Amino acid sequence: MPALSRADMLKTAGKGPYTGQSRVAIMSLKIKDNRPFILGASKTGKKVFGLRYDEKSESLTYFQDATKRKTLETTRSKIFKDPDFGGGAGSGGGAEETKITESLQCFFCAYVFAKRKKIDEKKPPTDKELETVTKGLCFTTKTLKDCLEKGPIDWIENKVYIRTANKLYEKFSSKFTGRVFFHRAGAGSGPGSKFMDNIYAAKKVCQDNDKASGDPQAPGSFSNDKWNPGDIWMTTFANDKKPLENFTANWGQLNNQVKLLAEQGKVLGISLKKLRTARLYEYNKDSAISKQYTYKGFVFGRNGDFFSSNDIYLKTSDNEVQLRTFNETSSWQGEIKGVSAAGGKVGGGNINFYLKQVFGKTIFTNSEVEVINEARSNKLLDEMYPLYKKYNLEQTGVNVPTISRDEFAAKLPDMKDSFKISKLIGLKFLDAFLSTQPNKRDDFITRMYLYASSATEQSSYFVKLAD
Repeated sequence: MPALSRADMLKTAGKGPYTGQSRVAIMSLKIKDNRPFILGASKTGKKVFGLRYDEKSESLTYFQDATKRKTLETTRSKIFKDPDFGGGAGSGGGAEETKITESLQCFFCAYVFAKRKKIDEKKPPTDKELETVTKGLCFTTKTLKDCLEKGPIDWIENKVYIRTANKLYEKFSSKFTGRVFFHRAGAGSGPGSKFMDNIYAAKKVCQDNDKASGDPQAPGSFSNDKWNPGDIWMTTFANDKKPLENFTANWGQLNNQVKLLAEQGKVLGISLKKLRTARLYEYNKDSAISKQYTYKGFVFGRNGDFFSSNDIYLKTSDNEVQLRTFNETSSWQGEIKGVSAAGGKVGGGNINFYLKQVFGKTIFTNSEVEVINEARSNKLLDEMYPLYKKYNLEQTGVNVPTISRDEFAAKLPDMKDSFKISKLIGLKFLDAFLSTQPNKRDDFITRMYLYASSATEQSSYFVKLAD
């Protein structure tokens, strides 16, 4: 849902607390009722409280913060059409907003490298200065005009773009000299970047070569983000260049070139986060994996009751990994709940790959469909109960008595398909994981975490800007 347009102001609210009221009237009503306004083009914008609305100039005077001492002004076009105006909660915080924030970050980064100095937070560049200085330097999916008009205002007000750009300049200004270009997403995201298309095309060639080798080192669904999660890329090369084209024989060759080009000040992938105090972190700088994680146990669900949920949790030195189906009856995978790779996911096919790589055992031969079919067959009880009985008393930190086969059989038919599939795959995983060498379990857990955080032995050098 976008910000309020002039056409919106000519209409009445068709839903919400002010149904039937004109949008102009709702401005005053929200102020009277002390209901917040959202600044920006999405629901994630800054919430403020209005003082007055000038219908003629279409400007809202609002309090800068909770103290209600200092006021600022904004225009109607900077106000989000929230449910009070009859709009929806909107999905602006998703993919569309990401396009805008990542694109606008390109413009701010291009600005500091073009000016060869950091931005003074108290004197940010004007829209016109951004446009003039960065002309021809950014290849993005959103124009500067779109970014400035539709982007979340809190990213501007909280200096996210400025602090990110300044930190990047602080670290790499001595390496990246001359004209430095910034890219966001491929040309298929229109207009986007041919350069980024060429970067990930080289990765695909390398991945194809890896698969064809007969002894692949990367999991089959090794995505672009797991190889290099650069949201934006900076380079001194022209948009049509293919700097990795001749370095695709294997992962070592490809990733060495990515690192070399970064060291030479020519190519760099950059992962972005919404931040307050910008810090720069380097990933995959060394070929050796230094970070290690430890297996600490497992539990069925949160309380050890097998039938209480679809989940199995692996306890680790970095908190835990949740194993379950994430799409009702398909897409079984692990989600990292720990600090190091929080929110990172590892697909079932990749878990199966690492099981085979570390232990020489697998959950399925080709895909999860094999186990899904088992879960829907009349052999399900025979498959599940022996594994449940084998591992129930091995759970960590809980003591839940093992129920009988008859009790298990009575409960199972009442469970949804998503439960049956999730738990059967989870049990098969535990059997492959726990019936093997204990000294290798930490190695497996480490590989899962490294995959989720884009830090595998096949991942390439990148930097992340975050708190």
